[in-house]
Amino acid sequence: MLRTILISIFRSARNTPETRVRHTVPVRIGRKHQPGEASKFHQIAKACILIATTATATFTAAAPALADVFYVSTTGSNSNPCTLAKPCRSLQYGIGKTPAGGELHVLDSGFYGNNATIKKSLTISGNGHTVYLGSIITVDKAGAVVALRGLVLNGQGANLDGIRIVAAAAVHIERCVVYGFNGAGIVTTATGVELFVVDSISRDNDSYGLLNAGASRLTIDNSRFENNREGVAILSGRATISRSIASGNVETGIVVVNAAVSVMSTTAGQNGLNGFQAKMSGSTMTVDSSIADGNGGSGLVVASGATARISNSTFTGNAFGIVNFGTVETRQNNTVRGNTTGLTGNAPTPIGGV
Repeated sequence: MLRTILISIFRSARNTPETRVRHTVPVRIGRKHQPGEASKFHQIAKACILIATTATATFTAAAPALADVFYVSTTGSNSNPCTLAKPCRSLQYGIGKTPAGGELHVLDSGFYGNNATIKKSLTISGNGHTVYLGSIITVDKAGAVVALRGLVLNGQGANLDGIRIVAAAAVHIERCVVYGFNGAGIVTTATGVELFVVDSISRDNDSYGLLNAGASRLTIDNSRFENNREGVAILSGRATISRSIASGNVETGIVVVNAAVSVMSTTAGQNGLNGFQAKMSGSTMTVDSSIADGNGGSGLVVASGATARISNSTFTGNAFGIVNFGTVETRQNNTVRGNTTGLTGNAPTPIGGV
């Protein structure tokens, strides 16, 4: 942009009467400048210097503030300033050094201390490294916006939960793997928080892959919940789950309890009990373009007082295709075949399109 401005100025200068004289009259060595010619070029030079100075200041202000980026490493020390050259040692110390709105990067895999509580808006980027901690990563700051990106969290069967959200405005979990915890991989008890889980895996945890007991809005996309006791449990608010898999869990793949969830292009398969479940009165589950396959109980089970709306979905290879004690509304374009028992309980209610 600066180069374009300078070229424009010099082209403009070449079209002035003074400069046209220079291009049409042979130059004589030692000739005197025409009146006003020298001052004209002095003005151009000053203008170029001013533009260059202003542009430099503008570009500098727009550049990322490297002072807000900090680092931790297993070879670091908490007496260091947490720079790339001199990283800190523990995750908690790095969190403390990182200002609100800043970024903390993990440089290698290993043990990063016993505490990790986040009480400000920031981003922690694991860069694909495995982080071992002596306690839970806790987000506990009302109004904070926190991003956990590229972290591999290994609970080693000792820690209760992987990520616990107690208070926040929004939490983004992106490209993370959370496994081996004796509680839940991800749990939120914060009311009013927005939780986004994208491109992530929560597996091999003793209770839930993800438990939403507080978030008003939960969004899950392109994620996997495998070999937990339950894959995803939604106990509050409204959730959207798309392009995801809940498989191999001891009990149910995706369960909603007195809340609402919309499930799209998702597979709930090979779970010990149910694929999809609307549990308890007041629960609402919409299942579109999804599959429940090979579950030990039902592909879909709907409790008394609960509602499920199904469209363009397949229920196959289960002990029961659909068990309905509440209300199942169908667009009549689903496949319920190849189960030990197809439909049990109340007959589905056909609905038309709008």
